[in-house]
Amino acid sequence: MQPLLSIESVSKRFAAHQALRDIDLSVDAGEFIALLGPSGCGKTTLLRCIAGFLMPDSGRIVIDGENITSAPPHRRPLNTVFQSYALFPHMSVLDNVAYGPRRAGVGRAEAHARACDALDLVGLGEMGPRLPRELSGGQQQRVALARAIVNRPKLLLLDEPLSALDLKLRRRMQVELKHIQEKLGIAFIFVTHDQEEAMAMADRIVVMNAGRVEQIGTPSQIYRAPVSRFVAEFVGEPNLIPVQQAGPGRVRLAIAGLELPAADGMRCAMVRPEDISLIEGTAPDGIATAPGVVEEVLAIGPMTTLLVRCGDLQLKVARLGMSGTEFPAGSPVTLGLRPAALHLIAE
Repeated sequence: MQPLLSIESVSKRFAAHQALRDIDLSVDAGEFIALLGPSGCGKTTLLRCIAGFLMPDSGRIVIDGENITSAPPHRRPLNTVFQSYALFPHMSVLDNVAYGPRRAGVGRAEAHARACDALDLVGLGEMGPRLPRELSGGQQQRVALARAIVNRPKLLLLDEPLSALDLKLRRRMQVELKHIQEKLGIAFIFVTHDQEEAMAMADRIVVMNAGRVEQIGTPSQIYRAPVSRFVAEFVGEPNLIPVQQAGPGRVRLAIAGLELPAADGMRCAMVRPEDISLIEGTAPDGIATAPGVVEEVLAIGPMTTLLVRCGDLQLKVARLGMSGTEFPAGSPVTLGLRPAALHLIAE
């Protein structure tokens, strides 16, 4: 089956800065893709190349089988929602949303009917007569979304549209945005530097670093099986434990004396804080143990994280529902490691 969008070996340079390096990506119809990475990694540059606001130096961009690499933005079957929302301040909400159909030659009555449908879809059907300045930030964000979807494009590009919202509203909008995307069946490409935002909404995440794609995968694959140290450290809170060669096809962890089968070149093992056990008494079968001392206790809401010193390593151990008083700083503890929870990384 032909993908909706194909990005083939796309590169872009600004003077001495290589912003994109041979990017390859395919997006299926109705898929929600998150471009995730730190500032300057190239995610917004890639989005602007797809939108037509930037021309790549090399490579191709194909939508629905048509090479649109050189096409101007208004000739591409997509729309963009910007971080600033870019609403016309002198127009009503209804006229803002109807602007796209009107510009495409649709009559006023039909354009307003389509705009009303789009506003209903984002839960703002009663807000049509208002001006943008009379709306909250979250409402303005939904107006911008309605304006982008009113013509039902094949692809919608979103450049950090939730970043200006407070945390509580941003989380609510994540849920609403995902529901709208699923209802419309439009492919979304969503730029964000927020790992939780990407994990909450995306079908697949594209992790970018220094103009390159580090990894493409489902949220679970990115979290549980990162292909590099960068991905492991950027997504979530990893514990990275050095390993040494222990014979052909095997490595040994720096703690717990645990040996694992491994391909050549593996440098460390990653284990997430929630996957380390606190052992009291005899360890269950299959669990390797390591002694440690609690150095610090971090209790944030329902989650408590212990910072535990094991030799030269400080490991994070996270527990939901632990009060934080059971293991005060200075307490000796025994940590348990399951081999299945360890993921080996080469870089």
